[in-house]
Amino acid sequence: MKKINIFLAFLLLGTTACTDLKEEVLDEVNGSAIVADSTNVEMLVAPTYAFLRDLQSRGAGWLAQETCTDEVVFPTRGANWNSADYRTIFTHDYTASNSYIKNTWNSYLIGFARCNVALFYMQKLPQTDKVKQYITEVRFIRTLTMYQLNDCFGQMPFRESSDYDYAKKPQYMNRAQIVERMVSELNEIIPTMKVKGAVPYGRVTKAAAQLLLAKIYLNYQVYTGTAPAFTDGTGKWAETIGLCDDIIAGKSGSYALADDFWKLYLSDNATYSDQTETILPIIYDSKIGIGGIPWVNMTLDYNQAFGTYLTSNLWAGCCTTPTFFNTWTQTDPRFSDNRLKSSTGFNLGFLIGQQYSPAGIALKTKDGGRPLIFTADFSNSNSLEEQGIRVVKYAPNPTTAYPGASENDFQYYRLTDAYLMRAEAKFRNNDVNGALTDINTIRVKRGVAAYALSELTLDKILNERGYEFYWDNCRRNDLIRFNKYCDARYEKTTVTPAYKILFPIPLTAYDADRNMVQNPGYPVFH
Repeated sequence: MKKINIFLAFLLLGTTACTDLKEEVLDEVNGSAIVADSTNVEMLVAPTYAFLRDLQSRGAGWLAQETCTDEVVFPTRGANWNSADYRTIFTHDYTASNSYIKNTWNSYLIGFARCNVALFYMQKLPQTDKVKQYITEVRFIRTLTMYQLNDCFGQMPFRESSDYDYAKKPQYMNRAQIVERMVSELNEIIPTMKVKGAVPYGRVTKAAAQLLLAKIYLNYQVYTGTAPAFTDGTGKWAETIGLCDDIIAGKSGSYALADDFWKLYLSDNATYSDQTETILPIIYDSKIGIGGIPWVNMTLDYNQAFGTYLTSNLWAGCCTTPTFFNTWTQTDPRFSDNRLKSSTGFNLGFLIGQQYSPAGIALKTKDGGRPLIFTADFSNSNSLEEQGIRVVKYAPNPTTAYPGASENDFQYYRLTDAYLMRAEAKFRNNDVNGALTDINTIRVKRGVAAYALSELTLDKILNERGYEFYWDNCRRNDLIRFNKYCDARYEKTTVTPAYKILFPIPLTAYDADRNMVQNPGYPVFH
């Protein structure tokens, strides 16, 4: 059974999912009394933790940040998935009116606002150890919203949590200012944060804050335009390495690389994740009304019914590209796994070729009765239902009573990331032997051949990140840092102008605040 504690129940207060909780209408006096009562501090914190689920939303962050890469595409299939917003994100023809980019901007700003509201009220409470701990955790979540706004948009309107006069203009931060604030905030809270085991599974820990700071340093050149030192070991690579050193050495809690990669992604993955390498999970449990992205629904074909997943629940949607697929060695255990095949008919990982029912019967398409053979080729603008290699990384529960939503906890940060970030920082800092040790630690743990020193390149490090973190919302950030984001690729035949590394500020943001300025390169607001 999924490991659940009472804190998780409070997360329901920040969701719109159907639950059995009864709504209580509060007048102003009663509402003020509740937020002034320190025994209700979890109610203040809950909406900030609930925001974390937006980081892998199919309508916002995850979709926008994955489908602009070579990992994920939602091709138009006849009358289905027929949206210019899907197509233009994939080809980098996005504009300020794209609905998924708008949703992403709104999501991260709402998350930031939730954190400010929680901090505003918690700072008025008696400063018990419990309240102080929650303040620290919310400050981390707020910094994470800033990280995403900076990474995607390069700017944000900022208010301190104490600034509750919304008639006043906010501060408009650029990338360098956001980075400075994030680094200062994280360096201030990290020494006070709890290590793994000192707070329940699903809560923010010291290692999560250290990993976020390490990511800021790893991307420092992208975010500030100032290249860290490559040779003397005193630049931002050294800061990245030092933070990852602490996490790997267990100074922030006991984490261990998973012996079984796929157990991290099974439907009931909480216990194994907690016992091994998960640093920041995003918790889901459909039994209490918190369901995640319908991973298998949105990628499997209509006719791949299994268990309690009825044909009508499968949508024949997204796939991956030959560009990403061709980076793989198909013998890599992370590429494919058959442990659920007898009950589902398909393997985990990448699905290509003829597809079968759980009984072993070769399936046909719903449209025309052709053999259901998933092919590498597809058309972004006009695909058949069988075109495109499908991906099932977050494994389904074949007997679930909730086939419309996933039950897997999302792997937002893992220990493997600390190893691969450290490997990259060492390589860029000319410590190739150190980088080789880190990347081979992961490869040997995953059951694939170690690299020889002469084989290791930045491209190999990027590929290794793809093998570990595909569909985990890392690809856009990685491609930008490795100077690959703008490259031509399958069904995107032209090189992207460099200004499109940042998404446009949505038109709706300007409608709400006429002081917003569009990112360079995009049509200016009028």
